[in-house]
Amino acid sequence: MDNALLLSLSNQMVARRSMDVIANNIANMNTTGFKRESPVFGEFVINVDTEGEFGRRAEPLSFVRDNFATHDMSAGGLSTTGNPLDVAIEGDGFFTVSTPEGDRYTRNGNFGRDDTGRLVTNTGHPVLDDGGSEIVFSAEETQISIARDGTISTEAGLKGKLGVVDFENPQTLRPVGDSLWEADEPPAATEGNKVVQAMLEKSNVQPVVEMVRMMAIMRSYQTSTELLNTGEDLSRRAVQKLGETRA
Repeated sequence: MDNALLLSLSNQMVARRSMDVIANNIANMNTTGFKRESPVFGEFVINVDTEGEFGRRAEPLSFVRDNFATHDMSAGGLSTTGNPLDVAIEGDGFFTVSTPEGDRYTRNGNFGRDDTGRLVTNTGHPVLDDGGSEIVFSAEETQISIARDGTISTEAGLKGKLGVVDFENPQTLRPVGDSLWEADEPPAATEGNKVVQAMLEKSNVQPVVEMVRMMAIMRSYQTSTELLNTGEDLSRRAVQKLGETRA
């Protein structure tokens, strides 16, 4: 295949990957605690033989390679809900959640109580305290207060402290769905973080920025498509011309 066509195809693959990421960002712009994702591409160079004035020689040809994706861990804005079990983190950090696959971490503080009185996420996973235990309320406990340091108390007294943790390199976290993150490195206790009751953290996706990026990628994709079509048309004409010459 002609090198120009290969390069155009490589560019189209990059554009498609970028569009998938942007579409996912836009789809989650109203998801509590969602962090915007960005693809990271690298250069992949191969040597190709070319026929020139001084004979055949190898020349480098650069392609684009999809390396990995990064997440913008900056905090989203806060919105007031009035629900005493909704909690947001000001600053860095994650709530600790128990799942059948092990502990996971989230910025989505949309919590509630299940049938047994446990504090759970909106998908039913128990929220853990700073000692790794579940937080449980009795049916009679209705006046729930969450202090700025995460300490939870009711009319019955102290119930525990939210397990807010942080990581040395948050970019190593992997999203596993339901606003949860998986970590390979052990978490560490946070310092200076504040918990805000009756508020939730919004997604940090900026819809206007994502739409502008989407339009730029669409133009790039269209340019690559036009180049592919032009290359195919030139190849077709060359074959036809060659056939006519031999005839």
